[in-house]
Amino acid sequence: MDHLFSMDNIFFRTVGKLVDLIWVNILTLLCALPVVTAGASFSAMYYLLLRMAEDDQGALTRGFFRAFRENFKSATKVWLCDLGIMFVYLYNLYLLRQGILDGYGVVKKVSLVLIVAILFLTVMVSNYIFALLARYENGLRQTVKNAFLLSFAFFPRSLCMVVIMLFPLALTLLSDYFFWLWGLYGLAYPGYVIAMLMVAVFRKTEKGQREEEEEE
Repeated sequence: MDHLFSMDNIFFRTVGKLVDLIWVNILTLLCALPVVTAGASFSAMYYLLLRMAEDDQGALTRGFFRAFRENFKSATKVWLCDLGIMFVYLYNLYLLRQGILDGYGVVKKVSLVLIVAILFLTVMVSNYIFALLARYENGLRQTVKNAFLLSFAFFPRSLCMVVIMLFPLALTLLSDYFFWLWGLYGLAYPGYVIAMLMVAVFRKTEKGQREEEEEE
């Protein structure tokens, strides 16, 4: 009976993690509101989620703002690049909707496929960049390079991460009913699933690096 009401009970641990994820989501959204700071906010979110995925989260609020400050400059540079790509993406979609390529059926279809592919690639690589910034102390150039390498080395898993990340947003666009759910869960919950997938990727690459160093 004592075990049933223990705070180490799987039910209480699960509820505690769900509540922690709501708080992580709120912190991420609040710090991303100025838009320019969104990159640092995403990096700080992944710092917490990666630790939670390894059952080593520590203090949430203090850890979030420490990671936010430490990765602010690099994460903001990445985020500004993402904003530029998203602007081009949305502008091209606008032109397509305006019928600029009407009458050029094949060209229009190819253009739409390229736009969607660029969107997926941007989200895929950016996910890795923000997570790598949160986990490792590498320069920005090396981090971006590693993000590209991991994206394609683990492509099926990476593609799955993009679908998981965009799924809550797609639900929100389909119905206003999901908007309040997205406000509570939309970033941290899919981010936590992605973090668990990334932890497996990072552990595998770290193991490979250790084996290479031992052989040398």
